[in-house]
Amino acid sequence: MSNSRAKYQIVFQSSKVEKGWQALHNEFPDRMKQLIQFLKTTPEDRLKANRKLKKLKGRHKGKLQYDVTYEARVWYRVDRNNHTVIIKYAGPHP
Repeated sequence: MSNSRAKYQIVFQSSKVEKGWQALHNEFPDRMKQLIQFLKTTPEDRLKANRKLKKLKGRHKGKLQYDVTYEARVWYRVDRNNHTVIIKYAGPHP
């Protein structure tokens, strides 16, 4: 794991989102560990995301999407003022 210090705290919009996150963690533990490290240190750095991060458009504008796998997604917002990443969705491609 990287020596980068955590700058952001991860929080969930709801218990349903947290359950989806846990399901992804159970199915893809290594990829989710990478995602957690990314979210805690550089949640908006598209270069460090290695093509797994994109900005959503339309009704989801303002959210970022991280592709855990081809079919599994995590949507989140970054609150820079409070150093928080708010997980809005975690689960299969909606």
